[in-house]
This record gives sequence, C-alpha cells and structure tokens, in this order.
Amino acid sequence: MLNTPKPGFIKNPVPNDKIIEHGINVATIVSVSVFILLAILSIVGIIQGIGTPVDFFVLALLSGTGIYGMYKYMVARKIHKMDSIFPDFVRDLAESRRAGMTFTKAILFASKGSYGILTPEIQKISQQVSWGTNVSDALIDFSKRVSTKSIGRTTSLIIEASKSGGNVADVLDLAAKDAREIKMLESERKLNMASYVIVVYVGMFVFLAIIAILASTFIPNITGSGAQGLQGVMGSGVAVDQRDVSMVFYLATLVQGLGSGLVAGVFEDGNVSSSVKHIFVLVLISWLAFKVLLGM
Repeated sequence: MLNTPKPGFIKNPVPNDKIIEHGINVATIVSVSVFILLAILSIVGIIQGIGTPVDFFVLALLSGTGIYGMYKYMVARKIHKMDSIFPDFVRDLAESRRAGMTFTKAILFASKGSYGILTPEIQKISQQVSWGTNVSDALIDFSKRVSTKSIGRTTSLIIEASKSGGNVADVLDLAAKDAREIKMLESERKLNMASYVIVVYVGMFVFLAIIAILASTFIPNITGSGAQGLQGVMGSGVAVDQRDVSMVFYLATLVQGLGSGLVAGVFEDGNVSSSVKHIFVLVLISWLAFKVLLGM
C-alpha cells in the first residue's frame, strides 16, 4: 500500500536559493581574502615579481564584485521573469472562477498551464492543495519560495479575496492588472534611467581618455628633458619620477571607476546591490587600460 503524503508535509521546503546564496557569499569572501593576503605579502616583500600590491587589491575587488555581481544579475533576471509571468496565472485563476469552479479546483486547473520559470512552483501549489493543504497556506509557501515583492503583494490580495467571498473573479482580474501595471511602470522607469547610466559610462570613458592622453604626452614632458625647466620654475631640485605620477593617475582612475559604478547602479533601479556589476565592469576596464597602455 502506498503511503499517502500527509497534508502540509512540504510546508517548509528546503530553501535552495538560500543555500546557493550562502555558497556565493562564501566563494566571494574566500576569493577576496586570498587576493588581500597576496597584497599584504607583496607589501612586506615575501612575494615579488608576480604582481604589485595594487594589482592584488584590484583583483580582490574584481573577484568579489564579479562573483557577487553575476549572481545578483542572474537573480534580478529571474525575479523579472517571474513577476512578468505571474499575472498570467492570476488571470487564468480568474477565468476558472468565472467558469464556476471553486477556488481549489481553479488552482488545480490553472496549474496545468505553462508559465515558464514559474511552472514548477505553481505545480507545487497544486500538489499541496491536492494533498489537503489549505489554499492560503499553499499560496503563502509559494510566495516565500519565489520571494519577490510583486508576487508577495499579489498573493496576499488573492488570499484575502478567497477568504472574503463575493465576486472573486473580478478581484483576481484587478490583481493581475495591478501586477502588470506595476511591472510596466518599473520597466518604464528603468528605460528612462538607462540614459543616465549611459551618461555615467560615457563620463568614465572620457575621463579615461583624458588620463591616457596625459599619461602619453604630459607625463613624459615633465619627467623627461623638460623636467629640469619645470623644476626651475617650481623652485625644487627634486626630480619628478614618471612612475610616481602615473601611479597617481592610476589610483585616481580606479577610484573614479568605483564611484561611477556605484552611481550607475543607483541610477539603474535605485538599489545599491545593482552597482556591483557596474563597478566590476568599470574597474576592470580601468585596470586593463593602465596595464596595457602604461604597463603599470
């Protein structure tokens, strides 16, 4: 005889996303710690010839922002897809309710549809309901699993509508419409702010171009044959070292890339975590430019 699953036995599913997030955090901490340790060893002179301390600090920043930034980017894409598809499920629920089905049967029927990335999660709702779990509990578990603000808000509205009775189909239609409008507003805002992100990138590239011109023309002049005249004007007998001046420009460019990436992320969607991927891109470009052009 087959064992019938007890109602609610998957009420607290294994949080796979949390496990992945913890793994990403550990990988980020380990990679950053390794490069910082190498930087410290390079400063004290234990290791030499494989990179400068600045290189190791930059690699620590790039490894941290690269791993964490890529993860956050993938999570953001997943959330966007789920928020875009969920209104279709709510609309199908409304149509099933309008056809005379009970709320439980409407969920079972709607779960047979195709909802892309949300299909497995919606099928879990159907399984829980078919095994006797309360509809409200199944929907709450679903909102905790997907863990997006839009779906959580819409799910709460659906639960309240199912409890209050009345014309639930109309409430579901309004919930689906509300979710779509919110996504449209978010997409419109992101599109409008994209121009500001582009301005930040253009500003960074202009800054990098100016630094490159100064590094190729101005620095050689003040450190080459024209350095003696410059020293006479400045009243100093200390020679100007080309590498010291280049290092100042190098550090200024890295700081500019870090700040520009931070601003670009805030402009993009108002979330500081979105800045991580922009910091990675701009710092990487700045670092490679100086390594290739000036051999820093």
